[in-house]
Amino acid sequence: MYLNTRTRSSRGRHLPAGRALAATGLAVTAALALAGCSGGSADVDPEAADGWSQEFAGTELNVLAEATLNSEILAELAPDFTAKTGIEVNIETAPFAQLVQSVTLDFSTAQGDFDVVSIPYDYLGAYAGSDYVEEITPLIEANADRVGDDYDPDDIIPGLWETAAEWGGKSYGMPSNSAVTMMMYRTDLLENPEEQAAFAAAYGYDLAPAQTWQQYHDIAEFFTRDAGETLAGEVLTEPMYGVTMAGKRHEAAVFEWMNYAGGFGGGVVDADGELVVDSDASVESLDYMKSLGEFAPPGFTSATWDEVTANLQQGIAAQAISWGDTAGAMDDESQSAVVGKIGYGDIPVAAEGDEHHALHGAWTYTISKQAVDKDAAYLFVAWALSASVQKQIGEMGGVPATRAAFEDADLVAALPSWPQQLSSLENAVARPRNAEWPQMLDQLALQVSTALVGDESPQNALTDAQTEIEGILGDKLPLKDF
Repeated sequence: MYLNTRTRSSRGRHLPAGRALAATGLAVTAALALAGCSGGSADVDPEAADGWSQEFAGTELNVLAEATLNSEILAELAPDFTAKTGIEVNIETAPFAQLVQSVTLDFSTAQGDFDVVSIPYDYLGAYAGSDYVEEITPLIEANADRVGDDYDPDDIIPGLWETAAEWGGKSYGMPSNSAVTMMMYRTDLLENPEEQAAFAAAYGYDLAPAQTWQQYHDIAEFFTRDAGETLAGEVLTEPMYGVTMAGKRHEAAVFEWMNYAGGFGGGVVDADGELVVDSDASVESLDYMKSLGEFAPPGFTSATWDEVTANLQQGIAAQAISWGDTAGAMDDESQSAVVGKIGYGDIPVAAEGDEHHALHGAWTYTISKQAVDKDAAYLFVAWALSASVQKQIGEMGGVPATRAAFEDADLVAALPSWPQQLSSLENAVARPRNAEWPQMLDQLALQVSTALVGDESPQNALTDAQTEIEGILGDKLPLKDF
């Protein structure tokens, strides 16, 4: 793995080795020995084509994606794409915030450093509305005869299309993964007979994975214990916490709160496009989130997704609301103390019988208006979403975006989270995707954090957030596209 510093001779583009994006990200050149864009022919393998067009052989694409396992897997598999098409691919990755900054700069200045960019879907409105990315439907139609037989765009989970690609009645990309939230919990603790008996005696009902937020709170309270106390028949050498959560001034805290808010009937924008940030249900949900802090590890107000994952892996927390794409880390024997001990369930609701809703976290493959060759770029996206690649992504610990991969018998048998991930995807809701969402997110991160650390009440914090966001949106309320 190394940083590509090759000049893009056909367009004069250059990726300097010292650029900030590469400093903390992962840069991978995944290609076979091919000639550059300026001339020459690629060493393609006609036997490996499997229906994929080779008319773009010799083209070089730069791809930017979030630094996740999915991206690493795609880079590892990319030589297969090159063998099929003769297209060389340089895959560069970066952490969430740094990627957004780099993409925005690249798009807004028309630098054209990247041909394909996997973006967080909540930026779709900003980028599509600014005419930075190509509409995907014409590319799908124009390249129907250039893609392999194992690629079927209709196999992509419908909800992902709606969330990750559609804006203003058009599609501007294709889902690049299927990240979705779910509840994770310690099956060994919830199924322990001694703990079950003690819980029933204390709370008056049977211990089981939480279906409601009250049950989730009860379980968090019940399993919070000091070092020296007994847990499942063993004396604790360190404290045990009933829940782990993300509370830092960061998008992680906002997204976690949105899971609670959805369960209470609140959130950011309602079905009519009206702001409901300071609604009674939203305030109740933030008050509830704050109450869970009593049962979380110290310093949860400085924690993001990484700490939530680590706390679960270390076995010091009984449950969490987290992303499905972290499930593989739970069964990684090299770093997890809870292999085979984590169960997966729906996000709880306010009352039994309410409809469960998860939160979409899908990202979107977009093709830049500055792409060196838009058809070649589309072939890369199509290959990444082909059946064989999607199955391999699942086998290697990533999260695919196709129904066939989630229903594959081998994967279902091997991956405990698979049924729940698909179930959550079927009922997931999206974050706002309007052009002003980045500024809205900043305000929500500030005010959710302010409430969690105790500097303001949940009511005052969300009232302030509502006021600031109303100022950001101005006469665009109610939102027509969000």
